[in-house]
Amino acid sequence: MAMAALSPNSVLASPIQVNPQITADLQSSVPQGTQDAQKAAKAVQTDTVTISSQALKMADDKNAVAKETARKKDEQQALQLANNKADADKSSTQRNAVKAYASVSANQ
Repeated sequence: MAMAALSPNSVLASPIQVNPQITADLQSSVPQGTQDAQKAAKAVQTDTVTISSQALKMADDKNAVAKETARKKDEQQALQLANNKADADKSSTQRNAVKAYASVSANQ
């Protein structure tokens, strides 16, 4: 009985491709060429994501809340800076008044 030599094609091939007289239960398996084609098709497929309108609205709502929070924080900082400036001006005015009173009292 002659035995066929092994080659890269015979090693990678399915049993049906190597021995066409194989039993019928293996003949229902998918041939190697079809498997390779399926692998190539799967490799070409890309992942897609579908975002519902509700999810987009929720994301926009979160962004709106974050923007509103930032705006309020900016307003609070501006108000605090204005209060600090007003306090500094008030303190300066009081110091000037004390100096003026001291100078008037010294001249009398």
